[in-house]
Amino acid sequence: MTIPIQLNSEIGRLETVVVHTPGQELENMTPDTAAEVLYDDILNLQLALREHQQLTGVLGNIARVIEFSSLLAEVVKKDRVRRALIEELCRLFECPEMIGELVDMPADALASQLIQGTPKRTDSLEKYLDPSRYAIPPLPNTFFTRDATMCLNDRIIIGSMAYRARVAEALLLKAVFKYHPALASRGFYFDGTDSPNADVTIEGGDLLVIRENLVVIGYSERTSVAGIDRLMRAIASQGPVTDFVIVEIPKTRATIHLDMIFTMVDRDACVVFPPLITGSQHCKAFHCRFDNGQGARIREYPKVLEALATLDVDLEPIACGGPDTFNQEREQWASGANFFAFGPGQIIGYGHNLHTLEALSDAGFQIVDSNQVTQGDQPLPEEGRVAVSIDGAELSRGGGGCRCMTMPLARQAL
Repeated sequence: MTIPIQLNSEIGRLETVVVHTPGQELENMTPDTAAEVLYDDILNLQLALREHQQLTGVLGNIARVIEFSSLLAEVVKKDRVRRALIEELCRLFECPEMIGELVDMPADALASQLIQGTPKRTDSLEKYLDPSRYAIPPLPNTFFTRDATMCLNDRIIIGSMAYRARVAEALLLKAVFKYHPALASRGFYFDGTDSPNADVTIEGGDLLVIRENLVVIGYSERTSVAGIDRLMRAIASQGPVTDFVIVEIPKTRATIHLDMIFTMVDRDACVVFPPLITGSQHCKAFHCRFDNGQGARIREYPKVLEALATLDVDLEPIACGGPDTFNQEREQWASGANFFAFGPGQIIGYGHNLHTLEALSDAGFQIVDSNQVTQGDQPLPEEGRVAVSIDGAELSRGGGGCRCMTMPLARQAL
């Protein structure tokens, strides 16, 4: 069955989405190795699983939900693809001795191991004394499927990851989108794994698709200005995107990506972290327009919502954390602005951000618990504003929310 890539908004009715259910890779972290893979702490797998199942349970009522590991297992059944991918990973982690063992593994076992980690061989004193247990390390960030790959219109963007710990995710996803026979796209706008450059970084949490010809990009801790320039030129040269709004956000742990402070939730509404979007510390925005193959024409705006308004995108900001600045700070840290839309005005996010849910309720969103949906007690409306809440106390400790954990492949056109 063909799975078309077609995504020209953040909020169109969801048709297909890729997720990764957390697995043994979370258990393969220790307090000593957590920082190496960009975690502040280790997570409890059973708690994370229960919370993630609420997310997929709700989305499964709406759209086709595809497991990333299943796509990967199907791709590595092809001998040529399997060997090329293994050789690339072994070059990255400098463990050529593992190639033969990995090539001989069954496809399903290999797909799991490439995510969960490949134990090293202690056949030299240097390796014996190395504190790492792995030749190819676990990839505990994999359940944040958004970051390493993005879909835009009918093409793919492979991330250029800011940290080496996440490069392997981009390589695995590149293999899936390049070689899976069911994924139908028109190719890549940009491949960040091709000739990597430390100055050129692009991650999916910083790219929001507003409409077919308009994209918003965060200039953040994880996405560099050199990366943005290269990505804009690559996209504009292939069309149909002509307009980009770049938002310069603080380079801090709390704001690693734009979608931690700004997400679309309806045609005319967004959830924002007020201090940086509408408040006194508001981030500057730059409108870059590309015409007829020429370079960008650039205009600066004091706020992103102003820039979008000049492009006929008028948005009502809904405050993450509600009106109180204390609650805003706390709930933004807990991914309170990071919502995933499965339709216009229909979103899913973390239930522990109570003040954000109150603000959404005041804006006309019906608040529904995910268990009501998955148990059949509360069918989701076809129309009207609704916000589904899932438990997320454990998942949010990983540093992301529901948008981070979802990679939509196709949405209905608005």
